[in-house]
Amino acid sequence: MLKEFLKYYKPHLRLFVIDMGTAVILAFCGVAIPAVTYKIFNVYLKDRHLEMIYVSLAVWAVFIALETLCDYVNIKWGHTLGVRMEADMRRDMFAHLQKLSFSYFDRTKTGHIMSRISNDLTMIAESAHHCPEDFLISIVTIFGAFAVMMFVNPLLGAITFVPLPFIILWGTIFQCRMKERFRETRKAVANVNSGVENSIQGIREVQSYVNENTEIEKFHVVNKRFTDARENVFGTLAGFHSGIMFLLQTYSALFVGAGAVMIYYDRATVPQLLMFLMYSRFITMPIFRLVGFAEQFQQGITAFERFREVMDEKPDIEDRENALDRKDIKGEIEFKNVYFRYDDQEEGQDWVLNDINLKATVGRTVALVGESGAGKSTIAALIPRFYEVNRGAVMLDGRNVMDLKKECLRTNIGVVQQTPFLFDSTISENILFGKPEASEEELIAAAKNANIYDFIMSLPEQFNAAVGEQGVKLSGGQKQRISIARVFLKNPKVLIFDEATSSLDNESEQLIRQSMEKLCEGRTTIIIAHRLSTVRNADYIYCIKNGKIVETGTHKELLKKDGYYKKLYSMHAL
Repeated sequence: MLKEFLKYYKPHLRLFVIDMGTAVILAFCGVAIPAVTYKIFNVYLKDRHLEMIYVSLAVWAVFIALETLCDYVNIKWGHTLGVRMEADMRRDMFAHLQKLSFSYFDRTKTGHIMSRISNDLTMIAESAHHCPEDFLISIVTIFGAFAVMMFVNPLLGAITFVPLPFIILWGTIFQCRMKERFRETRKAVANVNSGVENSIQGIREVQSYVNENTEIEKFHVVNKRFTDARENVFGTLAGFHSGIMFLLQTYSALFVGAGAVMIYYDRATVPQLLMFLMYSRFITMPIFRLVGFAEQFQQGITAFERFREVMDEKPDIEDRENALDRKDIKGEIEFKNVYFRYDDQEEGQDWVLNDINLKATVGRTVALVGESGAGKSTIAALIPRFYEVNRGAVMLDGRNVMDLKKECLRTNIGVVQQTPFLFDSTISENILFGKPEASEEELIAAAKNANIYDFIMSLPEQFNAAVGEQGVKLSGGQKQRISIARVFLKNPKVLIFDEATSSLDNESEQLIRQSMEKLCEGRTTIIIAHRLSTVRNADYIYCIKNGKIVETGTHKELLKKDGYYKKLYSMHAL
């Protein structure tokens, strides 16, 4: 884990050197100032050497100025180092998330992901620069100060070592406790984020069902858990800090008591005691830094462990070695004895798909019909390899889709969902998602083909109009037509319409059906529909029930069979 963390320092090595260099200078100044003070009172004042007193004071002023300058550089560029490392880690995590399979997002809450990509990485960034600089400053200052004290008065210097084992012991006892408490807090933060996200995204449902109090109560539960976790952290920190504070206060008292006794017996001098008292402050601050280091290090380690959890996730679906990148895709789809179940299903449970055999030839339209939960959308999701089959094979142009590169496969497949997702940006950016490099002429042509151009031109900002979060400013039909325009730009060989018109009014359905017919020309098309009126013109129909194909044929053939299809058709015709 350490090796993986250190690699994020490498691109910013210059900043790290600046940060550590100024930390060493800060520590050196902290050690030098009391030594200069001792020299003034023990030598130059005793010898009444006024010129050297002025020189020493000037040197003292230089150290203070250097300390101030280094402190500025250390804070500014140290934090800059942390921020840039955070940006690198956020970039890597986001890029990794883009590669993960649907199954990961099926089992992971969005709020938890957001917590890791924001809160956790910020904590890692703080630890990345504070921990090494605090540790370095503390070690150099403590060892430097003790070296000077032992040189000046070994006996008094040796006495100052007495509290250190107790401070180290106290810190060790609380180290494990802090790590566990911070881990609990991180999990609680993720749950709070997840709860807020769910409630905010569903605010229309919450208010329409007058369930505000229910949501408030649910949030109160996760918020209370977070509060309890934080209180446990602060209880642990309070015990840690109060114990350290007691030990540090006794440290200064030890200087005064031991120094007074030794001066009385002529084993120490007043200038030595003055220098030791100054060092007690300079040593106390590094010890506090080490306390902060222990606390922040544990937070950083905990956060980095959660970062690693995401980065260690492997995509369920990856390109095989020597996977093909074909440029001559025609679009023939075939399922051969396909069985499928989701990863979270236990062995022995029924298959989601059971021995599916179907075929869609180039340029033809195949419809999948059946009740909700029958497995229609799952069949569609297997074609672009959003999930992998457990048995059997999905073929594209006679070749197993697992032998093709994912990019090649998905480039040639266009999907229009029942509830299309629109990004919180402009209409043009949402359409251009299908082909980011498309020209303005291509953009306009796609909008016209999708029957959305006239609506766009009626808006004050036209193509630059914002759609709102998840397209909230648009109607369902308008969002659907924008998603179809997006597919027009992509220009795939295979189309999948997954309940594309099921939730629309008749007028919107008619406009979308017209754009769908244009889009389907010359392409292999899979249509999934509840409304059987949308599939009556399909070249072939497969009826799915409980994960199995129970009937096949054209619309007329299936009606004549007087079976499952006719039952569905009669239900929807009522």
